[in-house]
Amino acid sequence: MTNGLEKFTELEDKIYRVIELFKAVKLQKESLEKDVLRTKVQLEQLTSDNERLKSEIEAFKKENELVKEKVEGILGNLEKLSL
Repeated sequence: MTNGLEKFTELEDKIYRVIELFKAVKLQKESLEKDVLRTKVQLEQLTSDNERLKSEIEAFKKENELVKEKVEGILGNLEKLSL
């Protein structure tokens, strides 16, 4: 009879360990899901920032080209005056 009770106690202990492991895995899963959501939000923000910065760079390139053309025009006019 004691042998049967010992086996039952062992089984009970194993079940409690499984329950505790399940709780830990569930908490870890919830934490990971929050991390995934937070990462998605960060990715969306970074993608938006990237697009905005690309537009700014393009605008700066155009502005730089205009300034370059104006400076070249001014230098050309100065050169004509020197002759």
